[in-house]
Amino acid sequence: MGDALAGEYQLDWPVSGEELTYHSCGCADSCWVAEVRQAKAEKLLIAKLRCDCEKLYFTDKTGIERVVAENCDDLNTDNKMDLIPERIKQLQSHFITPH
Repeated sequence: MGDALAGEYQLDWPVSGEELTYHSCGCADSCWVAEVRQAKAEKLLIAKLRCDCEKLYFTDKTGIERVVAENCDDLNTDNKMDLIPERIKQLQSHFITPH
């Protein structure tokens, strides 16, 4: 499951041509970043969900980061790796941006 040496893990993501990666950045795994990127060489960012040990942030392809929750408690559970893709999909549909 991912490249353990880099500390980055591949999570299940249903969209062809895109990949979802996760890595922890501290706080006993309460600081983490999950990114959806194009699977191609450019690896363009499509969406990012991150927790900074306290608040939950979402960034869409426009690059605008928003606080979407005052804490990360709903995601920092035993099934975090299943909840993260669901939450990203939910936020993507909420923050639909015109092309």
